[in-house]
Amino acid sequence: MIKGVHHISAFTKSAKNNDYFYTTILGLRLVKNSVNQENTAVRHLFYGDYQGNPGTLLTFFELKAAGSAYNENNYFSTVTLKIPKGTLLYWKTRLASFSIQTTLAKDQRRLAFKDPDHFELSLIEVDDVILAANATKHSDISAANQIIGIFDSLLKVERPNETLSFMTDFLGLNLTSKPFQVQDTQQGIFTTIDFSQKTEPSRMGRGSIDHIAYTVDSTEELEKLYQKALHQQLPVEQYVERGYFKSLYVREPNGLRIEIATATPGLTLDESIEDLGNTLALPDFLETKRAEIEAQLEDF
Repeated sequence: MIKGVHHISAFTKSAKNNDYFYTTILGLRLVKNSVNQENTAVRHLFYGDYQGNPGTLLTFFELKAAGSAYNENNYFSTVTLKIPKGTLLYWKTRLASFSIQTTLAKDQRRLAFKDPDHFELSLIEVDDVILAANATKHSDISAANQIIGIFDSLLKVERPNETLSFMTDFLGLNLTSKPFQVQDTQQGIFTTIDFSQKTEPSRMGRGSIDHIAYTVDSTEELEKLYQKALHQQLPVEQYVERGYFKSLYVREPNGLRIEIATATPGLTLDESIEDLGNTLALPDFLETKRAEIEAQLEDF
């Protein structure tokens, strides 16, 4: 039922700095410039491959007053992105040229670093390269070196067994050979669960991940999961039409927000692939408020 990961959403203090980091330094494409539909004074930026495919999307809500995050107990941790085999040194050198500190993991496979909001990222080599149709065109990073998409997301929770059961029993993700790790069968993206080892509650702030969104094919598949959530008495936060996709938001047993989003109609609903991210995009139900929304947003 779950196809893979749709997107991962976090908070940034500055849309301008965030855009520079992800488009100029990492070479991702700004594929949707929109707003938080619950609070239209908050800008919402989507980055991904050239076509804005699910499984490549990192999104950010701009909260200008956001303070520091404190990751203690029950939080989303590092997001790992895929890069082609043999390009780790290229990325280490590139990040250093922008004065970004990196750490090479003991297994020499992952390069860890942080974005300007202290969002924890890492890169890992895989036996793949980005498809020509998905390679971004604005960047000085050649297609042979470009980020391919999301590889893994790490959750740190108080009760890992309960989160693992949620991932397998509710979402239907498959166990891998590694303890406390699941993977979808279509995109092959991992979700890894770890014990948080702390008891103080986490505090959300700049760089915090708000939620991970997984993908289903259709509204019919989403409805089945909605009914399943009701049957299992899971905390359902929202079941809502977003325009670009329809979403179900639930809380997993340790309180982390999980979204399930439909793959269609997608980010090209109101913009062609060539024009993605060029203008402020609003779903139809917000178009009547465009003037008011644009007046609330600062240029970036």
